[in-house]
Amino acid sequence: MRIGIDARLAGPRHAGIGRYIEELLKHLFALKTQHEWVVFLGEKNQLPWLSSFPRVKQVLAPVCHYTLQEQLAMPKIFAREKLDLLHVPHFNAPLLYAGPYVVTIHDLLWHERRDPTATTLTPWMHAFKHKAYLFVAEMAMRRAKAVFVPTQFVKKVVARYVDAQRITVTPEGVADAYVHAPLVKESPFPYPYVLYVGSLYPHKNVPVIVRALASLPNMQFVVISGRSVFQESFFTLVKKMGVENRVHMLGYVPDTDAARIMQSAVALIQPSKSEGFGLSGVEAMAAGTPVIASDIDVFHEVYKDAAAYFNPDDASALAKQVRGLLVPAWRKTAIRRGKTIAKTYSWKTMADQTLSAYQKVRSSQ
Repeated sequence: MRIGIDARLAGPRHAGIGRYIEELLKHLFALKTQHEWVVFLGEKNQLPWLSSFPRVKQVLAPVCHYTLQEQLAMPKIFAREKLDLLHVPHFNAPLLYAGPYVVTIHDLLWHERRDPTATTLTPWMHAFKHKAYLFVAEMAMRRAKAVFVPTQFVKKVVARYVDAQRITVTPEGVADAYVHAPLVKESPFPYPYVLYVGSLYPHKNVPVIVRALASLPNMQFVVISGRSVFQESFFTLVKKMGVENRVHMLGYVPDTDAARIMQSAVALIQPSKSEGFGLSGVEAMAAGTPVIASDIDVFHEVYKDAAAYFNPDDASALAKQVRGLLVPAWRKTAIRRGKTIAKTYSWKTMADQTLSAYQKVRSSQ
């Protein structure tokens, strides 16, 4: 089978989706099948390690995602490769592409709610793009031969738009840098701190951590975020709360360093009000870091009893959970449970499940 994968969003610049695509490619190609692979990249040397795998053709497709150009140009680029199956690992499948394809839907946040504050666009442009998103995403899901989702929670949401029998749950995994992270003997920072890893979009609810600092006078807050969007409004709140000297923004950090920073944290906090999986929490658990998460369904599905939960609108409840993890016995239990849960998630398993779905789609054609 000749399988194409749209990898234009691969890499750390595109956060969780970028990680998903990279890990999918690495583990699919490591399966050493007889399939031919065509990987579509947005720029030269985007994934330099691809050249080490046989039967992998790289096609440069420098077409900006989420644009009209994408909808018009990508169908021709895909069609030239005469694919048996195409995998678009996000909702942005080109609707004019006539070949069989599958998609990955990481979440349907923008279906569930339209937040005019969650954009840097003007109101009219945001409204236009939101309508375009709804149309493209729904058409992509309905036309896809299969839809991959990371959790049962997302499956229930997607099943409102497509037949549940076409949806395959493929949970995400944990990179080796976290699973095999050497035990840190000395903290990278000379103070106790809580940690957040991710973007600063409004639904991520990071301000609740800033507000919790008022009840945690000896605690610092470290943020690992490779994306600058919404940083200005974030630091406006930090200044308003008077905690400028206690909040530290690190930007993008490689996995090996992130694992070190995680290990020394009092906890990694996942305060989001809406999520598709919550990968950084699982990575923290693998590294041996307690996780505090907002009390939402998807986190209960992924983290089970290994996380401490709090009302995402209650900063004092978050502060209480942080103080609880300063108790050695509680901390030891949280670390043990977290490591157990992290072992249940594997990128290899995800790749196996994905390949099986490819083959099922092909055999049904």
